[in-house]
This record gives sequence, structure tokens and C-alpha cells, in this order.
Amino acid sequence: MSEILQAAVFPLHGSRLIEASAGTGKTWTIAALYLRLVLGHGGETAFIRPLQPAEILVMTFTRAATRELSDRIRSRLIEAAQVFRGDAQASDPFLTGLLEEYADQSAREQAAYRLAMAAEAMDDSAVFTIDAWCQRMLREHAFDSGSLFDEELNADETGWREQASKDYWRQQVYPLGADHFARVQSVWGSVYVLEEKIRAMLPHARRYEHWQNRSLTDCLQLADQEALKAATQIKSEWKTLLEELGSWYQDNCDALNGNKLRAASVEGFFTDVFDWLADPQRALLSGKAIEYLDKWESSHLDTCWKKGKEGSLPRIADSIADLQKALTAIPTAKPVLYEHAAAGISHRMAMLKQQAREFGFADMLQRLRAALQGDNAAQLAARIRQQFPVALIDEFQDTSPDQYMIFDALYAIAENRSDTGVFLIGDPKQAIYGFRGADIRSYLTARSATAGRHYVLDTNFRSVAAVVDAVNHVFMLAENPESGQSGGAFCFRRGDDNPLPFEPVKAKGRAEKLVRGEADIPGLQWMLPQNTELKEADFRRELAQQCAEHMVQLLNDAECGFRSDDAFRSLRPADMAVLVRNRYEAAEIRAALSQRGVASVYLSDKDSIFQTPQARDVLYWLQAVADPLAAGKARAALATRSACRHWDELQRYAEDDYAWEQQAEQLRQWQQIWRRQGVLAMIRQMIHGLSLGSRLLTEQDGERRLTDLLHLAELLQQASVQLEGEQALIRWLEEQIHDPGEADEHVLRLESDAELVQVITIHKSKGLEYPLVFLPFIAAGMRKSPDAKAAFYQLPEEGGQTRLDFAKSKESSLRLRLLKLEEDLRLLYVALTRPRHAMWLGMADVEDQFRYGGLAYLLGLYGDDQQASLTERLQAVTADCTAMQILPLPEQAGKTHWQPRSSPPLVYPASDYTARFEKDWAVVSYSSITRGLGESVRTPLPLLDKLAERDDSVPDASPVSQVWHAFPRGPVPGQFLHEQLEWLAGEGFHVTTQAWFADAVRARCERAGWAHRQEDVIVWLQQIAQTTVPYWEVPLAETGQCVPEMEFWFPADAFSVAELDSLSQQTVWPELARPALADSAVKGMLRGFMDLVVEHDGRYWVMDYKSNALGSNDDAYRESALQQAMLQHRYEVQGMLYLLALHRLLKLRLGDDYDPQQHLGGAVFYFLRGVANPGTAGCVLLAPDSAWMDQLEMMLSCANEEMV
Repeated sequence: MSEILQAAVFPLHGSRLIEASAGTGKTWTIAALYLRLVLGHGGETAFIRPLQPAEILVMTFTRAATRELSDRIRSRLIEAAQVFRGDAQASDPFLTGLLEEYADQSAREQAAYRLAMAAEAMDDSAVFTIDAWCQRMLREHAFDSGSLFDEELNADETGWREQASKDYWRQQVYPLGADHFARVQSVWGSVYVLEEKIRAMLPHARRYEHWQNRSLTDCLQLADQEALKAATQIKSEWKTLLEELGSWYQDNCDALNGNKLRAASVEGFFTDVFDWLADPQRALLSGKAIEYLDKWESSHLDTCWKKGKEGSLPRIADSIADLQKALTAIPTAKPVLYEHAAAGISHRMAMLKQQAREFGFADMLQRLRAALQGDNAAQLAARIRQQFPVALIDEFQDTSPDQYMIFDALYAIAENRSDTGVFLIGDPKQAIYGFRGADIRSYLTARSATAGRHYVLDTNFRSVAAVVDAVNHVFMLAENPESGQSGGAFCFRRGDDNPLPFEPVKAKGRAEKLVRGEADIPGLQWMLPQNTELKEADFRRELAQQCAEHMVQLLNDAECGFRSDDAFRSLRPADMAVLVRNRYEAAEIRAALSQRGVASVYLSDKDSIFQTPQARDVLYWLQAVADPLAAGKARAALATRSACRHWDELQRYAEDDYAWEQQAEQLRQWQQIWRRQGVLAMIRQMIHGLSLGSRLLTEQDGERRLTDLLHLAELLQQASVQLEGEQALIRWLEEQIHDPGEADEHVLRLESDAELVQVITIHKSKGLEYPLVFLPFIAAGMRKSPDAKAAFYQLPEEGGQTRLDFAKSKESSLRLRLLKLEEDLRLLYVALTRPRHAMWLGMADVEDQFRYGGLAYLLGLYGDDQQASLTERLQAVTADCTAMQILPLPEQAGKTHWQPRSSPPLVYPASDYTARFEKDWAVVSYSSITRGLGESVRTPLPLLDKLAERDDSVPDASPVSQVWHAFPRGPVPGQFLHEQLEWLAGEGFHVTTQAWFADAVRARCERAGWAHRQEDVIVWLQQIAQTTVPYWEVPLAETGQCVPEMEFWFPADAFSVAELDSLSQQTVWPELARPALADSAVKGMLRGFMDLVVEHDGRYWVMDYKSNALGSNDDAYRESALQQAMLQHRYEVQGMLYLLALHRLLKLRLGDDYDPQQHLGGAVFYFLRGVANPGTAGCVLLAPDSAWMDQLEMMLSCANEEMV
């Protein structure tokens, strides 16, 4: 029997279990015990000495919970210190009693000092999640635990698992022969199916390590031998009986009902059985034949006789079940395949992690557990106990077997040591995280180990008495040993032993109460539709509408609200929460609320951001921005729902070339932002540029979608740190959408904290509370049969082990159904204990679901054999409890619209805006200056600095020999080449002669999607680096210092583009014609990026790469052709601006020693496809001229000569 916990006298040593039911003040109790540990309070119940915060280990299971616990403990310490100093009055009897025990003033002052120092030391307190604590222990005790110092935690193992699965497939499956491969393929259709199916096996991989050194072929052969051995034994034992069965049927077939034993089916059965018996190399009988054995059971055969022709039954009829059990027990290759794959993939994952110097959450637990069971176990445990002599483990019901074994190895829970304290705090009725590895049987093991040292918190401080009474009554319906279920409220009772009983709690009550007019609202109301037998889809739709309608009626009722003393507050949407199981139920109720004008937010701890439509939309965005010239990708991106383009806008893009060019130009600008500032900045610019903020917030779920977009942008930015190039990030997002990871960062975020109705999953609601709670879909959600798609059933056993049943036997199916019922009951308990004032439950006998769920079990309606009416049962239940009431629902829900009663905020008249700002100020570059070229040289879309280069060549029938002439032409290949040259300049052009260079280029081509051209790129880059530049008489590989992609900014004060054009035509190759620049005034900042700045023999040069194709052979790149291409695109203007920027930089850096004639070399334009021209090597020089440089300086008219 458990003892009621009194915080002031609770023993602070030994091992003790504290069961804290929902709302009973668990966090308050932890803070109170913590305070006593700091003070060393309690006499015989005290710990052996006062402790510092760093010595008191407090563990819970979420980061949010650690923050809350730490804050609550700190606040409690500060409050107690003030009370002991006499600066404040005690707020509760606990502090009052504590103060009275320190009667002496000096003792109080000493206690106050100790408490204040502890509060200040809370930043160094040992309040951790279990994972964070394990990580810290492995690092702090690296020598004792055998861990590395510099490993990093990676929360998502998806990438490792995918890579390991592919490696396993290549190493083990590829070498198989045709027959064996066909068998493997029947289990896993592809490596992707393997990766998905094996995930559930990996936690158990340690038990299959014996397969590690054997090939998959060996395993299959061994499985065949074992199967054949078992089948031979069965055949010898059952052959006679099966032959007798065949003879019996032949003798009695005329006396048997042909509808119950169809001749064709019987013939097929016996053919299969006798073929199996006759073939000594055949181990397995078909599953269809094994299933058909049911027809030969005596209970069925007795019903098959024609009237008046009854006879004797075959001997086998009474032992069919034994035969079926023997046949299903014949080992098949499937378990062996899974075991071998689990061992191989787990081993490969460990190797990959070791190579990357990373580890996952599960690794931490396994390593610490192994260390505490290894050679240095005693020494390590002693060190940790010395560091943390007392541990308070919160939410202990969610402990996994590995976690419990760690705690037990440290604190010897069953021994009840007096020199340590370990307090296990939790509520087994709220153990709902089995899908995360938690195992309630670990809690039950600890309960057994602490027998005689159990404590309970028996008073609910959260809910009003009506809610507490209703919950007590519902669960006592099953817990009552006389009239309830034999298994008790949570299916754990076996005779007189019940390790998980439901113990009713008392209610502290609340100062305010929920009323509607003069009447109190019952604590629990059953929402009962007129038609109680519904299909799942109809039930969800019907209850969503009915629930939303009732919620709006409550909101619109001016007399419905909270009354305390003389005060009254009307009901608000934020007072309501709707608990659901999944996002489909959430979507249904949110849509129903939206139809009535009620906004809501949705929060889940399971749904991944990558499962949302927004993730797919962002994928289209990235694909379009990465390839801005691909019209199809751009149109797909703009047509996504998240882009918020109306049909008329999309139509205009299709019909108006100028509008489409503007949009394509914007995509190019976003591409530059992506490359310069990152994907997060790019997506934010897209949201701003597409006006998504204003557009989305006017739509029903716009806030949700906008939150998802920003969330995705953050995750993409984090991933981009580990990836190189746009295509790698796009592939990463595709993989996440296909198979979302399990990291907490991927869970959907709450889109708003405004006063809206909260729609939240039951799992996420654990630990939270709401004034009013609605559970419209609680009657559905659990099916009669386990998941048929599962590869195997996982069944927990004693000692924290799990049994895997690949045969999925009937016994395992029944056991799994019971396990699911147990968890459903605990999930129901969590749901029913969230409200403070009232709750509403939607009820209906939903097809194949309600009768196998927790509610049906509690109400005594569980199983197919229960014929009682749901309505009649609810009437009987509510008759015994005044805190419950049936709420009959109308035949059809109305569509009442919510009428907010609060006054809108005051809107003050806008002030007159008198400020002035420059509307013609802009940031300009070479591309914007040359944007107005004539149609003869204008590219299909406006030009950008790098993407402006196009194919200028005339078709040439001569064969193309060199790779640079055969390389694809156009802006995208040109940009790719620029990126490789930028990288090469950073590494140094001389590396083209080193052995690792080729491999590095191949890897870069692979990541960028140019693997098919990687050998061409290697040859071309080597040629560029090793070819002598005519003006330097050395190749790039032998030049001095070089700086790639040097950026420059300088102010421009309203200079005329026409004047710049005139200056160029007069001073740069004046004898040659060129298209005119469009006249415009430039005011603002002039910006650019110089591909390469080179120092050679004391002179400084600008080099700009051009990938333009002027022809299909080297002769096309003679000097006159290069000059013509320069002028056609007005590259000479680009060169003038770049030289001016370099001139200013040198003047600033070299000061009085700077001489343009001596130090400024010029601008070399390197036409990369002409690298093999013997005369020019593809290079053309724009020489500096002090005349035009001085005029250009004057033209810019900038008083500030310094570069920005």
C-alpha cells in the first residue's frame, strides 16, 4: 500500500518511488524536496549532508521541462531565502512549517544564506534531460567509459541508416544468385524498402551479432536447412493423419455440405498438401493451405453434415490447431534475412559514425550502460555517485530499459542505500511514449524493487471537483474488483496483484467556476449523435461539425464564463482546447471552426514539417531558383499554393513576355542571394518579394503556412552548412520529404500564441492544462486487428527484452491487441485529465474501432461479444454520477457564426508623413548599366554579371575536337565554370598538377550535377591553369598572389550612362563600332565582383572569365574576334569600371608610393573556350589610360574617394 507523501517529512535518502497523478503538484513537490536537500533539513529523514545544486541531479525527458523545472526551483529557493530573512511571508504551510523548525535567528540567517547561494548557483545546477546527462557523463568520464573526447552528437540517424542500407545492399545482395536474389526481393522490393523496414529492427541488432561474419548466401542456406529439418519432422508425425483425412473426405464427400466445403477448394488443398508430403526438398506448406486447415476442425466439420447423414470425424479433427502451430513454427528465411540485415546495417552505421566522429542518442545510452557493466564499472559508478549523491528522476514512467539499467547500476535501487538518494517520480497511468522507446515495464520493475517505499500525491490542484469526480468514476467502472474488468482500469491486474492500480484522487478545487447563466456546467458531457453507429469518415465529419457548433454556442452565450466571488469573465476562444490523435482529425475540426469564424492553431509532437504541402512547395522553389533559366521549373514554383499567385497573374506570365522576363530576373536575383548570403536569406527575400506575408495572413490557414515556410528555411540553412552547392541541398530536401527524420527540430511549430482555440494532439498535451477541453473523436482511433503491413510484431518480455514474431501468429496478434489497449487506456487518462473546468467527449459506435478502444473497455462494452447499446450504457453510467451528463446532439449541426463581444482596438488617425527620401537612389552594377542594349545583342532575359554570357557562334560543320569547344553552352554551364575557377583560385592554380586535384574536381562535379562532364572539366581547368597568358608570359599557375571574387562598392553621384558610353567609344578601340547604351542617370552605389585580381612582377591585374562560344574551333578566338565580342556585349565598360575600382584600391593601400604606370597592369578578359588559340590564348587586354580614368573619376563626382 502506498503512503501519502508529506514533503516536509519525506525521507531524503535511499531509493523511493513517488506516483504523482495528473495535476497533483509534482513540480511543486520536486522543488520542495530540492529546497530541503539544499538546507540539509529533516533530522532522521534528512540526507547525510546539505547539498549544492551541482550535486543534486534532476532529470526529465524534454528540454522544455528542464527549463521549467530549473526556473521553478530557482524561484522557490529565492522565495524561501526571502522568507527566512524576514523579507516576505510564507506563501504555503510547507514554508511556514519549515521556518518554524529554524527558531533561532542565526539558524534562519544561515539557512537564508545557503538558499540564496543555491539560487545564484542554479546556472550550474544539474538539471538535465536524460540524453544531455548521458552525453556529459561520457565526456567527463571519458577514460572510465572508453569514449572519445571530440565526438559530436547528431540527433538524426536517417543519413547514416540510408548510407548503411545501400552499402549492405551492394555488399550482400548484389553477389547473390538468381534464386536467392528472388527470395530477397520478395521480402524487400528494393534497397529503399529495406531501409524503411529494417528501422524497427536496429534497436535489437546486438542480439544478432552472430550473423556478422557470415554472408547472406550462407544465412539463406542455413535457414533452408533448418526449415527442411523441421518440416521433415512434421511430415513424419502427421503424414498418416493427413492421408487418413484425404481418405475420409473421399468416403464422406457426398454427405458433406458443398457450400461449406467446396469441392474445388478441397481439391486444391489436398493437392498442395500431398505435393508437400511427397517432396522431401520442400519445407513450407503454402499459407493458403495452412489457413484452410481451419475447415477440418471438429467444430467446423460438425456443421458440414447434410441433414440425417452425420457420421464419425477423422482423427486429425481434434488436433488441427496443433498442426497449424507446428507448420507456422517452421523457420522461414524472412527472420534470418531481417536478422542478418539488422546486424550488417547496424555494424556499418557504427563504422560510419566512427569515421565521422559522431554518435546518436541511442549510442549514448548503450555506451554508458556498457561502461557501467564493463571492467571499470565499479570505479565509474563510484565517481558518478560522488558527483551526484542524490538524483530526482522526473517522468520516470517514460523510462526505457537501457535508461533504467543505468540508474540501477549507479544507485542499486533494490538495495536502498543510505549514502545516496534516488527518487523515481512519475505516473504510470501517463506512460504514452512507447513509440519513442519508453517501456512501462521498466517502471513496474522499479516499483517491485522499491516495494514498501511507495508514495503518492493524492490531491488534484488542477481541476474542479466535478472533473475529478467524473474521471474517478469513469476509471473506477473498470477498477472495481466486483463489478469492473478483471484486469482493472489499466489491464494489469492478475488476481489480487495489480502493479498499476487506479487510485481515486481528491480535488483541491478552484476559486473560479464555469457557469452558464445560473447553472454550473457538468465536469464531463457525452456528446451523443442521434445515429450512434457510424463509419469512421462519417463519424469524424459529423462530430467535427457538432463539436464546433457547440463551441460557438458557448462562445456566443454572454452568460457563459467564469465566476469567482463577484467577478465574471465571459468565455474566450483561448479558453478552449480540442484534443486529437493526428493531423487529419485536426484538419477536420479546424475546418469546421473556420466555417463558423473561429480561428485556431494546431500543435503536434509527431507531425514532421517535411510532411506538409509547404515542404513540397519549397522544393519547387529551390529547383526554380537553382536553375532560373528553366521556364518549366519557374512556372511550377510560381504555381504552388505557397506562392499565392492568382490565376490571372499566372496567365499574364504566359502571355506577357516582359512580365515573364521580370519574374525570371527576380529568380536570378534570388539565386545570387542564395549563393552570397545563404538559403535562409533567399527564402526570406522570396517571401518578401512575393508579398506572401500580406497574402497568407488573409487566408484561413495562412499563419500556419507562413510558420512552416520560415521553419523550413531555418532547417535548410542548418543543413546547407554540411552540404556543398544548390543541388546537394535540393537532394537533401527531397530525401527528407520522402523519409522525414526523427529530430525534435522537425516537429511542427505552434504558428501563433494569440488567443485562439488550440487544437493539439493528446501526446503533445501531456503536462498541459486548459479551462475547457473537447474530445470529439475520442471514440475512434483503435482498430480490432494489428497493423497488417508490419513485417513483424514486437512483443515486450520480462527483463526489458523484446520478442519479434515474424509469423504474426494469432497469439501474438491477441497479445499485441492487448498492449495497444493498455496504451489506449493510458492515452485516454492523459486526455481526460487535461481540463480545469469541463470536458466534452464525442461518442459513437464507430465501425471496428470503438469496441476495441479504451473507452469501450471502461464502459464495459469491449469486444465483439458485447451487445449492449452505447446509449443505454451511458445512461446507466451518468445515473450514478452527478458530475456527468449526456448531451444529445441535433440531427444536423447548425452553422452559427461566432460573434465576438470584445470591442475592437481603438484606431487612431494616421499622422501626416512629411519626411522626404530619394526615390532614384539605387545599387547598380555593370549588368544594370548595359541592360538597355539593342535587340540585336539582347539576351532572352535581362543580363546579370555572370549569366550574361551566351552562345555568339555561327553554326560550324567542322568537327569539334577539344573539350572546351564540345562543352555545353549557355548561362548555366558558364556559371558552373565560374564556380570551379573561383574554387581553383582559392586553392591556388598550381594544384592542377597535384595528384589529388582530379579526385577533388570529380567530387565537385558530382555534387553540382555535372558528373557526366567531370573528365572534360579536369582537362579544361588544367589547360586554363597551365596556358601562358600573353601579357604576363607565364601561366596562371605561376603568377603571384591572387584574390578571387573581390567585391567593390563606391558611391556614384548622378552620372549619366550616355556620358559613360561616349567616353568608352572615344577612348577604347574608337575605330570599332558597338551598340549604344540606353541613357539613364545612375545615383547611389556602384557595386561589382571582380573574378580575379592578380599580382605579377609588382603589377596588379583584373581578370574576368568569359565562357562565350565564338565558334567551334580555336581560330574563332583571334584578337579581332575577341575585340568584336567585347564590344558587342560592351564588356569594355565592365573593364573600365573594374579598373577604376582596382585603381582606387591601390591608391588607398599604396598611398604616395602608388604609380598607375608602374603598378596598374590592366584588365584581361579570358575567353575560356579560346584557351588553345596560339596567338591570343583566348585573352584580350583592356589597357589602363590615365585620360579616360581621370574623366571617369570626374564623371562619378564623388567627394568621398574611399571605397566602402
